[in-house]
Amino acid sequence: MNPLSLHGHHTVLRRLTDALERDRLPHALLFAGPAGIGKSRAALALAASIACSAAASRPCGDCAACRQVAAGTHPDLLRIGLPAGKKEIGIDLIRQLKRFASLQTVSAPRKMAIADDAERLSIAAQNAFLKTLEEPPGQALIILVTASPGALLATVRSRCQRVVFQPLSEEDVRAVLLDCGIPAEQADQLAAEADGSPGQALLRRTIWQESDREALLGLLADLNPARYGSVVAMSKGLGRTEQEMAVRLERMLAWYRDAAVRMVGGGAPEASGGGATVFDSETTARCADAVAEALRTLRRRNPNRLLLAEALALRLARC
Repeated sequence: MNPLSLHGHHTVLRRLTDALERDRLPHALLFAGPAGIGKSRAALALAASIACSAAASRPCGDCAACRQVAAGTHPDLLRIGLPAGKKEIGIDLIRQLKRFASLQTVSAPRKMAIADDAERLSIAAQNAFLKTLEEPPGQALIILVTASPGALLATVRSRCQRVVFQPLSEEDVRAVLLDCGIPAEQADQLAAEADGSPGQALLRRTIWQESDREALLGLLADLNPARYGSVVAMSKGLGRTEQEMAVRLERMLAWYRDAAVRMVGGGAPEASGGGATVFDSETTARCADAVAEALRTLRRRNPNRLLLAEALALRLARC
């Protein structure tokens, strides 16, 4: 899939490129919106529009500059993000970004830096970033990309112009999945459950299997506050990585919410409703609240996942 291809955000990108053509594009942008909807692709598309050598219809996608941006090799573009195995983006990467922004351009009109996973910037890194965001050297453009803008310091947010991205339509999600080579039938199913996020749909396809569903339902049904072993088993069943845990929490939340809606409507919960068959509507709602709170904590606060999983399992056992 071409890194510069974009589905569903054309209006936002057009507004940004119009500002670029009028020389009114802010020097610091905050791309905010749900995870996996294409914010980073939009940032690359904007960078390609700046670097593109075509006379019109930028980015053309075919010139040397566009190809370099797509490949991540353009000399005037730097992209940073959460390093593998790390919990936060440290001050060293921000210092690297600041040095890069102060250099002379090679071929593009300005230096461009994209910081993915901006919510993972450490406090020290954010504070070190403030002067550069307020007064970037030369014509440098800095784009912070985040699914949790509230995790950033107010002083960082105030120095950036926020650009809000909305979830994609089901049709656009399906188009992205087809571009990624997903078979049409599977793309239809994934798009219907993606909540407007092709990234999450691809993640679920990789992580979530029918066997995982049955195993997790079994762990939920076996939960007992008097047996700590069942609590430990449940916490381990939520996954080893942040991505695995997020997907499993999302599925659990959907089960409990669906069960609660059916109960309120007078229907009986399905037998596979995450253990909800033995619960009344209030208990099911409490379980949904517990899972939703854990999911928010996972996404926004960079917690100790083991402790979070154990705390959630114990809370569910006591519901």
